[in-house]
Amino acid sequence: MKLDLLTYLFEIINFFVLLWILKKLLYNPVISVLKKRKSYIDQKIREAEEAESKLKKIKDEYNQVVKEMEELKKTKIAQIAKEVQQEKERLYSEMKKELDAQRQKFLESLEIEKKEAINELKEETVRYALKFVSKLLSGISDRNLHKKLLSIAIEGIKSVNREEIDDIAAELKERNTVTVETAYPLSEEEIESIKKSIKDMFGIDVTIKTEERKDLIAGVKIHIASKMIDASLEGQISVFETLLRDKIETS
Repeated sequence: MKLDLLTYLFEIINFFVLLWILKKLLYNPVISVLKKRKSYIDQKIREAEEAESKLKKIKDEYNQVVKEMEELKKTKIAQIAKEVQQEKERLYSEMKKELDAQRQKFLESLEIEKKEAINELKEETVRYALKFVSKLLSGISDRNLHKKLLSIAIEGIKSVNREEIDDIAAELKERNTVTVETAYPLSEEEIESIKKSIKDMFGIDVTIKTEERKDLIAGVKIHIASKMIDASLEGQISVFETLLRDKIETS
């Protein structure tokens, strides 16, 4: 029997065609069905695993809640006891603070009363001292003492700081009246002496206006523009009062 080449070739072609037909019509659908089946099975497995995981999680959460409730039950009484103790301590602390505040307020009021009494005593001391000095100086005051104090005032004019001379001179040009407060009436010679001292110092001819003040005790207060030269016993008493108050305040 001879081999028919065409027949053989035709059989081979038929075989491959059959394979192609089987692949298209049977293999691919079967494979697709198997893949879908496998995917479905995998999904169900995952869902089962997830359900199992959720169940385990719920169980763990339940166990945790039970454990926490047990711990809460064990610690609740201790916590209440602690809170009661803290409240007792708080009330005690507030009561102590209130008592301390009242004590401090009482001590402060005592200190204020003490300071007021001391200040009143100091003020009384100053008043009696000034009264005594004023009475003493009034007793020894006379015209001779007055003249000496006037001489001191005139020397005060001559010793004005050089830095002040120009400013005072400018003020005197605008208002050349000089007021002299005096414990005793001034003579024409004394007034001229004051005018000359001002003329020599500031180069301005001034008019002297006198005001008699017995409360100066002795001496004068000379108002040259904005500057005052105080050579009165009253002024010295004021200086003494200031020194006395400073001394008492620092003692």
